[in-house]
Amino acid sequence: MSDQPSPERSPKRGRLCSIENANRVATRVAEHILTDTAVVKTGNPLQPFRVVLASKATPGRTVSRVVTCNDAEP
Repeated sequence: MSDQPSPERSPKRGRLCSIENANRVATRVAEHILTDTAVVKTGNPLQPFRVVLASKATPGRTVSRVVTCNDAEP
């Protein structure tokens, strides 16, 4: 196996892989499913962040968390 350098990321991939985009997606998912979500680090340069249910997030990999608020509950 050869040690070739990884190809440069396009600007679009950079935006898609950003923490800002991951937080935006986490917020939209949390609003849709009405439960807490978290953004975790993956260690994969092509997908450096992943959105997961907060209950499934590994504490050492958690970058941010979206907490839902249900104002309808007493």
